Amino acid sequence: MRVERGASQILFGLLPEQTADFHSSVWKVSRWLDPVPIPLDQEILRNELLKAIGPWAAQGQDGGFSQELYRGASVEVVGLNLQRGVQVEEFPKIWRCKACNRIHRAFASRCQCGSNIKAQLHYVAYHECGALSAPWLPRPCPTHNQIRVNLPGSASAREVTFDCPACARTLGRGLVRGRCNCGAGAMSVTVHRASSVYTPRFTVIVNPPDPAAAARIRGAGGPARALDWVVNGMVQDRPSEGQQTAAALFDTLRQTMSEDLAARLVEKAVASGEVVEGTGGYGIDLQEPFSTQAKDEALRVAFAVDGGRVRTQDLLVEPDASLRRIYEGYPNWLRRAGLEEVEFLSAFPVGTIAFGYSRGDVRPGKSRLVAFRERGRLRAYGSLSETEALLFRLDPIKVFAWLQRRGHLIGATADVAPDARLRILESSLIPGPGDEDPRDVGSEILKLVHSYAHRAVRRLSAFAGIERDSLAEYLLPRHLAFVIYASARGDFCMGGLQAVFETGLHRFLDDLTFGERRCPLDPGCASGGSACMACLHLGEPSCRWFNRFLTRDYLFGSDGYLTGTESDLAAGCQK
Repeated sequence: MRVERGASQILFGLLPEQTADFHSSVWKVSRWLDPVPIPLDQEILRNELLKAIGPWAAQGQDGGFSQELYRGASVEVVGLNLQRGVQVEEFPKIWRCKACNRIHRAFASRCQCGSNIKAQLHYVAYHECGALSAPWLPRPCPTHNQIRVNLPGSASAREVTFDCPACARTLGRGLVRGRCNCGAGAMSVTVHRASSVYTPRFTVIVNPPDPAAAARIRGAGGPARALDWVVNGMVQDRPSEGQQTAAALFDTLRQTMSEDLAARLVEKAVASGEVVEGTGGYGIDLQEPFSTQAKDEALRVAFAVDGGRVRTQDLLVEPDASLRRIYEGYPNWLRRAGLEEVEFLSAFPVGTIAFGYSRGDVRPGKSRLVAFRERGRLRAYGSLSETEALLFRLDPIKVFAWLQRRGHLIGATADVAPDARLRILESSLIPGPGDEDPRDVGSEILKLVHSYAHRAVRRLSAFAGIERDSLAEYLLPRHLAFVIYASARGDFCMGGLQAVFETGLHRFLDDLTFGERRCPLDPGCASGGSACMACLHLGEPSCRWFNRFLTRDYLFGSDGYLTGTESDLAAGCQK
């Protein structure tokens, strides 16, 4: 039997060891047939995976996955072979007669009642170690060697009863919870489609369009130069443009030689004028762990824009006078929205990667992470694409002032944007998706950037003519930025984001800044954190942070980032 499914449906719903319904039967995915290798940069992939599995590693629930990555293990990433597809098998191999509910171990066997119409039992047994099996059933009647199942009106496995269809002898109540072969306790039993049976774990990476691009960015100074470029406002199109800095050259050289030798070579290069000392005049000298995190995220910004970027100022060359008048007003709308810039990325290189799954508690780190493997080697399943996207960069001076109003960075000063970025970078550690809220500067920044991104996605979908579930976010909170991109999970209008950027950015920013700020579920939502499915939440594939670290209060509260003055509100309404 052959069943047709889309590539995105398979990636999100037909991963190895996952169950699914086809033609009134339950099937388990055995493997992807002849999958296609996806060339991803292994260093970037390992770094992103280490971040993604952090909640499990912190609880000792990653099965040694993080240790393998730290040792430099390679992860084979494969995509779907559209010609070969996915191999599935019927599971569990237990059927019941739809006429009399007798249990059968073979689909082809004719029932004693004369009927030959059967339905598969939709319960499975699972354990957090990754094991999956058919549920244990009571022994058949010792006299008649028959067993009948009586299904409850609910999905509860405890309410299932068994008896003999010939003598009505009670044989058992509830599906038996047998011990798992791993020796770590009993298995649980529930319907196969429950999220606790199988929760796939995904991460999103920004991958260089090709190995040459990664080599070019790293060879031109890598993370240190990318950080210098971002802090100084991304003035050049790419971090590789402009003169090399001493810090960036040192970072490049020390990857292949001792730090002492690298330092001596850098001194000679500075003395000869081949590189400039410092970092664009702002002396970026962050301490650890701030430095590593800031450089890593700056490198991801560089990869994101490497395929091409268009800034609002680039639109001013438009010969059409009516459009040029609109573009001349874009800076005012950006200022009102608390943005430094919005950029259009024509080829945003994004990969969606499934690296494992968990059974049991769906919360990250609360149950064991099971990594995908093939012949003992780490494997991940995913898709890689270059899609259109919009890069939003918040105004660092306004964010700095907002943080001070909230009681942070007291005593620090920042008169220009690079200074504000540095003060923020040297004072904040961004919590991970599964971390508890530390309620510090990093948490404040994450909540602001994340809440802004969710509001932008929800508002942008209408202006771009794209379904909300077909848009996704990629957060860059350390650098006060985020990307909204068109994903491959559903139907979307290619060119929709570009059209908004080129002809309707002012209307979108007006709606984002001055549009309806209340939640339909207020006051309940407001008293419960000011973030719910009616105002800020997105579907899980669109949000990798599990709809955490969100609140409308940071945008529109009494001291919210987008809480404008009366004159600004009036100006927005007039427009």
